[in-house]
Amino acid sequence: MKFSYKLRINRQRIRIDGTAALFFQIIINSKKTTVPLDLHWPAEKVDEEKETILPRQRGDKLHEDYCRAIERKAGEINEVFIWARLSRIELTVDSFQRELANQHSRDDFAAYWERKVEENHQKGRIKKATWSAQKSSLATLRQYQARVPFSELSTTWLDDYKTWLFRQAGSGNTVWKKLKDMRTYCNWAKKDQYVFTYPFKGFKMPKVVGRVDYLNEEEFLTLKRHFYSDKLEEGHVTTLRAFLFSCYTGLRISDLLAITWKEVRRNTLHFKPYKKTRDIMEEIKVPLHPQAVALITTQKGKLLETVVEQSMNRTIKVIAGRLDLNPKISFHWARHTFATRFLRHGGRLEVLQLLLGHKHIETTMIYVHVDEERKRKEIDLMPE
Repeated sequence: MKFSYKLRINRQRIRIDGTAALFFQIIINSKKTTVPLDLHWPAEKVDEEKETILPRQRGDKLHEDYCRAIERKAGEINEVFIWARLSRIELTVDSFQRELANQHSRDDFAAYWERKVEENHQKGRIKKATWSAQKSSLATLRQYQARVPFSELSTTWLDDYKTWLFRQAGSGNTVWKKLKDMRTYCNWAKKDQYVFTYPFKGFKMPKVVGRVDYLNEEEFLTLKRHFYSDKLEEGHVTTLRAFLFSCYTGLRISDLLAITWKEVRRNTLHFKPYKKTRDIMEEIKVPLHPQAVALITTQKGKLLETVVEQSMNRTIKVIAGRLDLNPKISFHWARHTFATRFLRHGGRLEVLQLLLGHKHIETTMIYVHVDEERKRKEIDLMPE
């Protein structure tokens, strides 16, 4: 990569007072760009060959201030080129301007995180809820340490931060979430070719206690009877139909919103989960239960009529409240209900793993523990 930068003055636009704008001309692989200095100086007092400005008169204090400002900006420009060379990154004029504008985030991980999370949100890589949660995790990091130089990141530093998080948050799940968000942006920094010691290599993440909320058989049947009764309000039909469909298929709400007839072959769903890692997710095949087929009313396009996620979660809570069911219910309960019913009725764990699209059998094992807990409660209720 060939590059150079030189101090220049815009002699094409000299102001009434005889001054003109100073700027640096940058050349990267024969491509030119400029870096304005927001400084004006008398045109006749600028020596572009020597790249210096001359005092306006003897003892010119403003001249000294301007020289320091020019040197500071030249240093920042040079740092970008040094960073690119050490990181083996081929700069373009566009990437140079971007790195110069965000120079502080090359040294400060917290500043990088702040810039990257906004970029991810603006470019639609993450949803608003994820953006908000990751911003919250960043705010927590800055409570611990306002500035986090990349050079300080290490497994030891991370262990100290984890200890502090446990004192502040207490919950292992909360600590895990904060560290998981931090790991996400360490991974982004690696992808952006930042050179630093990756702190999560060999780091032991806190254990997460999985929470599984689901409907027992009677609660599920209560919802099903209500759907087919004449008491179901017209505005609740779409939501309850989708919820019951998920109880029979294990689909997440994101998949319910996106699934179409194109993904149905011989009464079997063939689809990739609608997640940010969808491009690397394996296809899931879910045979449609006759009751699930009966819930489908469309003939083409979307498999089910749906509304926005927030509205459906609000509506299912209203329905549950009127039936004296748990008012904290959400659409993810339907996926858990599918899994627990599948095992309860004799389904095999390894088959459930495939139906849910779990990469690791350990993830699916949580439903075995839930089923064992349910059996224990039922035994305890038996009369003596």
